Amino acid sequence: MKILIISSNLIGDTILSTGVVNYFHEKYPHAKFTFLVGPSAGQIYNNFPAKEKIILVKKKKFNLHWLTMYSKVSKINWDIVIDFRSSFISYFLNKKKKYIFKKNKNLNHLEQLKFFFSINKLSLSVFTNKNEETEANQKISHEYKYIVLFPGGNWKPKIWPIEYFNKLIQFLNDNFTNLKFIIVGSLIEKKIYFDGIKKNFPDNLFIDLMGKSLTSTSAYMNKCNLFIGNDSGLMHLSVASNLKTIALFGPTNDKIYGHNNVNSFVIRTKESYEDFYKNTIDIKKSYMNSIEPEDVLNFIMKNNLL
Repeated sequence: MKILIISSNLIGDTILSTGVVNYFHEKYPHAKFTFLVGPSAGQIYNNFPAKEKIILVKKKKFNLHWLTMYSKVSKINWDIVIDFRSSFISYFLNKKKKYIFKKNKNLNHLEQLKFFFSINKLSLSVFTNKNEETEANQKISHEYKYIVLFPGGNWKPKIWPIEYFNKLIQFLNDNFTNLKFIIVGSLIEKKIYFDGIKKNFPDNLFIDLMGKSLTSTSAYMNKCNLFIGNDSGLMHLSVASNLKTIALFGPTNDKIYGHNNVNSFVIRTKESYEDFYKNTIDIKKSYMNSIEPEDVLNFIMKNNLL
């Protein structure tokens, strides 16, 4: 049995769809899966046990990437096509059954997926491999509590100021003992944020995972105590890695992309999501300043998250 997954280019949306992929894997345990996905998000499925192939497709001018996508999968007879991109190519493929998911911008993304696929519970997950797990085991010590911090993001308005992350580290160190901080993100984000987040702190307080693969990062997250970061794909990765997660929201919609489970928490700006769109958003500045480092510390202490 052959199942084709046409996945989002976005890391976050791809992680959110893993619950659906896992459901079909459990339903059809002998099926082989092919993933048609963007380069950044594709690594999420590197260790998927029923993976047959990952086809990475980069965006091209004039939407020519759609032709490339179609050419890669058009000659195969598919048993099931699951399209998370609502693409036209799904209609023209040889398949016995198709699911074409279309986003609703007014409903929680996971609830939409559950309703569309008639799934009662979605179990998000990112599969890791033995080498990644061994490395994480060697670096993570039971003597410490580990807090994963993600200071980056793909949109400046939703990024908490780096000096606030730095101040939060100081507050946490003042109120808790035996802490270590794991910094996650891309190499590009490392150039922008890494020096600022660890300013005035010793290097041995940190583990630098910036530039690591998503699956390797997940292997570390599986062994940590808490994640704090901006609304992002890394935030969703934390949830999929069963890590207690504090997501910082401002001019993005936590009602759509927040998680509703006992280990997921949202701290949002004093302004509501709707408030931000009464005025034009300046994409060159952060709108997250009304969340103070003290607010995050107090939230952690109030909810006994460490």
